[in-house]
Amino acid sequence: MNHPLSRQQDARLLVLCARPDLPRRDLAEVQDLLRQGPHWGSLIKKADEEGVLALLYENIKGFPEDIPQGVLERLKVHYLRSLARNAHIGRQVEPLFREIRRSGLNVVLTKGLRLALTAYSDVALRPFWDVDLVASSSDWPALEKILLSQGFVEAPRPEPGERRAAPGPAWTYSPYFRRGELVLEFHFNVLGLHFPIRPVPADGVLPPTLAVGGTEVMVFSPEQELCYLCLHAQQHSYRKLIWLTDIGQMATQEKISWNKVAEICQAFKIQAPVYHGLTLVNRLWPETIERRILSRFAPGFATRTLLGFFWPEAAVADRELISWPCYMPSFFSLCERRSARLAVRSLGPILFPPRLWLARACGVPENSLRLYYQYARRLARPVGLALRRLVDSP
Repeated sequence: MNHPLSRQQDARLLVLCARPDLPRRDLAEVQDLLRQGPHWGSLIKKADEEGVLALLYENIKGFPEDIPQGVLERLKVHYLRSLARNAHIGRQVEPLFREIRRSGLNVVLTKGLRLALTAYSDVALRPFWDVDLVASSSDWPALEKILLSQGFVEAPRPEPGERRAAPGPAWTYSPYFRRGELVLEFHFNVLGLHFPIRPVPADGVLPPTLAVGGTEVMVFSPEQELCYLCLHAQQHSYRKLIWLTDIGQMATQEKISWNKVAEICQAFKIQAPVYHGLTLVNRLWPETIERRILSRFAPGFATRTLLGFFWPEAAVADRELISWPCYMPSFFSLCERRSARLAVRSLGPILFPPRLWLARACGVPENSLRLYYQYARRLARPVGLALRRLVDSP
């Protein structure tokens, strides 16, 4: 290993190893990169941050002669811990699912645990910190009673933000409940858009077919889950590779209906985020999605140009990303809806949230003059990021 990899080559190795079941040609490239000598310390740290450390181990363990023994053992330990933790979380949450089903509440399992059990061949390959659930607001009082009866308590968010105690727009409320190491996050707007949308059609939710232990849990159809994953990844500016891996895994499910995906995009006006998520997956792992399928979701030239400006394919591949505000998918959806009234009504709470909510979210007193700085920052940040992108563009 006399030729250490460049930063771009390290990123390339990470991208290659972020997908299970790599084709032979990609495995050959992985071995070639391993022989050149990755920067193991930074690579492992980055893989952990991107949620693909177990996948990295899965894809390189077949080349033990090209990996320092200590590195391989370290990765194996992480993989085994991921396997044990994910299985343990599944066992811990099963009694809650059993009571939810007994009570007839409409609660849907999504993202982390759902994907670990269905989209990956090995539950260890999809790490997750919390269990994501989508609930109906009308079911929330009964659901909260079940949570409290089972020893859950509402917990602070892991990142700065505000809990229910502060009044604010409905989309700001996404509570966490904790019992020991088991953390649940509840969502009331499945797509995470920053404005009211009509409820998900009843026929879009599958009957309980996903078994968590001995209990069946409601899940979204593969088409709805795929759309949700595309919006979620864009909300967080594709900062974690595992989110793009999720999209790729869900997009290649045998039962996926692209006609249904198109119907969902049309109904909720989310064509741009879904298209760009699929496009980035194909950029990282070519031919994952057939071009004829991808082309049917392509928005107009102006929208494609904006998507490429905010999240260039090359920057995503090299893992050099700018974190745009989380309401960016809402911006694209509003553009697609072409309703000036809805845009004004939606952008107002986004840019000018209630004083109490912003004060608590930013950790400043409600009567502090610094609160005006926070309002100005909400307005100026997107502009500043756009100028930075223009300066950094080749």
